[in-house]
Amino acid sequence: MTERNAKMILEEISCQEYQNFLDQQSHVDFLQSVEQGKRMAKQGWTVEYVQAKENGEIRAAAMLCMIPLMKIFRYCYIPRGYFCDYHDQKQIAEFTSLLKKHLSRRKVVYMEIDPVIILKERDKNGDIVEGGIDNSDVIEILKNNGYHHLPVKPGYDLARQCRYVSVLDLHPSADQLFKDLSYQTRQDIRTSEKYCVKVDSLDRNGLKMLDDMEKKTSERHHFTGMDMNFYYSVIDFYGEENVFAPYAYLDIEAYHNHISSEYERLKKEVAETEEILKTNPSVKKQKKLKTDMEYLNSLQKKLDGVKQLQNKHGDTLPLAAAFFIKYRDQMFYLVGASEYEYRTYKGPYAIQWHMIRKAKQLGCTRYNFYGISGYFKEGEEGYGVFDFKRGFNAVVEEYIGNFILPVKPAVYNIYNMLKKQN
Repeated sequence: MTERNAKMILEEISCQEYQNFLDQQSHVDFLQSVEQGKRMAKQGWTVEYVQAKENGEIRAAAMLCMIPLMKIFRYCYIPRGYFCDYHDQKQIAEFTSLLKKHLSRRKVVYMEIDPVIILKERDKNGDIVEGGIDNSDVIEILKNNGYHHLPVKPGYDLARQCRYVSVLDLHPSADQLFKDLSYQTRQDIRTSEKYCVKVDSLDRNGLKMLDDMEKKTSERHHFTGMDMNFYYSVIDFYGEENVFAPYAYLDIEAYHNHISSEYERLKKEVAETEEILKTNPSVKKQKKLKTDMEYLNSLQKKLDGVKQLQNKHGDTLPLAAAFFIKYRDQMFYLVGASEYEYRTYKGPYAIQWHMIRKAKQLGCTRYNFYGISGYFKEGEEGYGVFDFKRGFNAVVEEYIGNFILPVKPAVYNIYNMLKKQN
């Protein structure tokens, strides 16, 4: 079906034609992808692809995802917004007009978009960068064309895609990326290495480990986690080659050998110091002996602890797991979970540093830590997650938010009234 106005034409296109369009774009979010469209279709959405042309040139394109509303109508969602010059008032007006006509024929009551457009540039601390990117005009342009801007506020909204994310630029070298980490994050990565923490990959059959960990994590932090169907669905539609499920584990045998070696070395050194003190008493040597004996005792306690871990878990102890999608030049961190009891081994830090290097090897230029709450002060909701990601030198990106476009205003008003009553 084709819609027209004075100059612009809106037409339905095939999935392949939409993919061809995406291939020409410099920035595409994984939620705007054909893979996501097919995934949503599997979940019961009706998915269509459209493009708008003016004088034979493509000016805009969108993936329309529709689902039943009030039995006989539909709701339409365009994941992460359509492709268009959002700064061009005329173009937005013409494209919106054509979209409304098209969606009205589909019995759509209202459409929702959440464009991947930065509102105002922020630094890694969440502070607005003076003289930086400012797309406030886009909000006004959309509002002028009949869109309702939903309230912009920090905090998690599990019913919608995250509005605040943390992103790391991968253009610097791996050495520079490590230097740019916070001091504490560098120490935590080194701690994981000292403890002989290793990172491996979970295959499809091993995802139960991630699922179990995430259930514990979600209960601990009071949120609803993903389920196995989510992981399987992402793998099925994005492809195993683009999905990564790393897990960090304590190599108990290697850790035991490391501590044993250190214990034997120090034990020999203590014996030598004691022999020296028999014939040549020294305050300096006495202090060294005392310090070494304290460390030797701590090593013995660690050996006892490792033995207990080995008796309980065998040679490996899972510490943390995560789930990533690589789409084009971005690596997206979607799910993370860890064993709180064993947090001292710093499993999540080992995973992130492993995946940052992996993303670079795969040619990614952005490492998207994904959702944060938008609160940046200690004690506020989600601060711990934000601070963890900030430690890797990720900057905050705040998007312009969600917009509703009533397609059938009268029905939309009735729908809102009924929703309020419920």
